[in-house]
Amino acid sequence: MKLSPSTSRVALSILVLCAVLLSGCTLATIRPLDPVTGKAIIGNEDQQFNAANYVAQLWDEQVIPVLHEQANDIMTVLDALRADEAGAAEQYGRHEGRQPYSFMVTGSGTITEVNLESRAGLAPIDANGDGTADYALAIGPVIRGTALRDSLPFIQFNQFTNQMEYASVSNEMHARINTQILTPIGDLSSLNGKSITFYGAFTLAELDQIVVTPAELTISG
Repeated sequence: MKLSPSTSRVALSILVLCAVLLSGCTLATIRPLDPVTGKAIIGNEDQQFNAANYVAQLWDEQVIPVLHEQANDIMTVLDALRADEAGAAEQYGRHEGRQPYSFMVTGSGTITEVNLESRAGLAPIDANGDGTADYALAIGPVIRGTALRDSLPFIQFNQFTNQMEYASVSNEMHARINTQILTPIGDLSSLNGKSITFYGAFTLAELDQIVVTPAELTISG
């Protein structure tokens, strides 16, 4: 179909106008932020989030100091949760969105047994000397959940590019706990009857099934 001269002039004018408008625009590039520095990742296409490096940078400078400064006595937290779960969760815990509350805690007691029947090993702890376990310590090698990551106030989901990066932080924390805390113990069954002091975290599910992920553990006895 042949365009009339007037139609051709209109089409040409539109093309010229579009060219002028586009010449004044700056195209924006969306780049992921590095959770450690908060700066955009620029230039290196191979540069990807490294959970091991991220956790290594945070562990001694933030994770352990914040636990020492802000962790609450676990029995105080548990007693408060039994008395007023909603109020105690707000006072002592932390969560994002609809996720359950997680709590930074510290405590001490005697390990009453060592359960290694599954790879998610547990060591129940008697905290008050009555011979009954009050909660359990996760002793791996599989550590379930994301309690430690979720309890820390300086780690938030929106710092990461995607869910996989966020999940890798918790996985790397668990790997570090296994490597630096649990593996050096050797035979974990030797923990039975030992006195321990810990700093760590738990996520609230059932109050009679509390499992603490230890970030620091001292063994005696």
